Amino acid sequence: MPVLGAGIAVMEQSVKELGQAFSGAPTNIDDGSMVFFNPGAMSHVRDKLVSVAGYVIAPSATFQNSTSHLSPALGGAPLKGGNGGDSGNLAFIPNIYYVQELTKRVAFGFGFNTPFGTSNSYQSDWKGRYQAIDSEIMTTNLNPSLSFKVTERFSVGAGFNVQYLKSRLTNAVDFGTACLQALQNTATCANQGLLPQAADGHASLKGDSVGFGYNFGAFYALNQDTRFGVSYRSRIAHDVHSNANFFVPSNAMILTGRGSIDTNVLTSITLPDNVLFGFSHRFNPRWAFSADALWTHWSLIKELRTNFSSPQPDDVQNLKWNDTWRYAVGVNYFSETSKWIFRTGFAYDQTPVPDAQHRSARVPDNSRYWLTAGFTYALLKNVNIHGAYAHLFMNDSAINNRGSTAGFLVGQYSEQINIGGLQLDWRF
Repeated sequence: MPVLGAGIAVMEQSVKELGQAFSGAPTNIDDGSMVFFNPGAMSHVRDKLVSVAGYVIAPSATFQNSTSHLSPALGGAPLKGGNGGDSGNLAFIPNIYYVQELTKRVAFGFGFNTPFGTSNSYQSDWKGRYQAIDSEIMTTNLNPSLSFKVTERFSVGAGFNVQYLKSRLTNAVDFGTACLQALQNTATCANQGLLPQAADGHASLKGDSVGFGYNFGAFYALNQDTRFGVSYRSRIAHDVHSNANFFVPSNAMILTGRGSIDTNVLTSITLPDNVLFGFSHRFNPRWAFSADALWTHWSLIKELRTNFSSPQPDDVQNLKWNDTWRYAVGVNYFSETSKWIFRTGFAYDQTPVPDAQHRSARVPDNSRYWLTAGFTYALLKNVNIHGAYAHLFMNDSAINNRGSTAGFLVGQYSEQINIGGLQLDWRF
């Protein structure tokens, strides 16, 4: 399932902001995540700031079969196997940020984080094995940035991104169905024992890519209590070069001349750009409110096309994702001495998946509702500790997806996610 945010976005870039559902992210000047969320705010850091954070992600995603079946052209028999177990994988995600004041108007920042990712694993004999068994996509992003204070109230910033993407995808291959599709001769396939669901093989794709992008933002402080922020992160194109390895049952070797052999693979994908708007206001010494809205250009992802160097045809997954909005609000309560800060937040995060026909077993995504809580403790005058917890609620997700070997996965997913994080900020 997606690790954290809708689609395959990873929102977890600040434990402090996690506690208020990231509602204050574009106006935040208190931790180093401004490098990612709004580099325009970096000019408000004095001296040097280091933020180090880690998150434990505990997702749960279970499939309940309804009427999964082969294509009517192949008899329409029910797909064999179980429901796949809980496909959610426990994950750990770190991020590190450094911000340094260069002059009274100029600041430098650097970020190391993970902006996109997904990870899930099904039991190898489940009904949807021809669509997915293991799915792992993870990005690592390096983000140097500069910020310039135009006036005491208004500042701008920009950054450059170098992004490394690594992927691993596995699934079963129905060589029985492949035989019928390739040879168009039921008797020949039956004599070889190559009938649908009777001769499973295995496919594994491992690859990586490097892409480049940029981000910029603007920050405006109306006064010491009211702040506004807006930022943009560019799309990043990846050409993922992979090695495809096949396990072919001995009775299916007659098909290897038609492309079911180890080969090189190219998959092109453009990860989306987004725009983030935010507002925060401190009402009095004890209470503050924040809100933001995030637009993500997921409609860039219409399909995932895998091009094989061997003669076999391209593997195409039609996704037809839609653009999305994410809305969040948060509240902070400050203790009398401000040694403790307590916060909570709520967010609604739209899914880019349009319908059950385009929901993938690799990304069985649905809209999610974030409920979060967190705290900040001033351990020393220049050292803060942040902790946060989030629970993500998701409605059951229907799936009616046709795989590349003409099987239909029909049922629904039940999903939820728990997230915990700790962070240290050090100013020096």
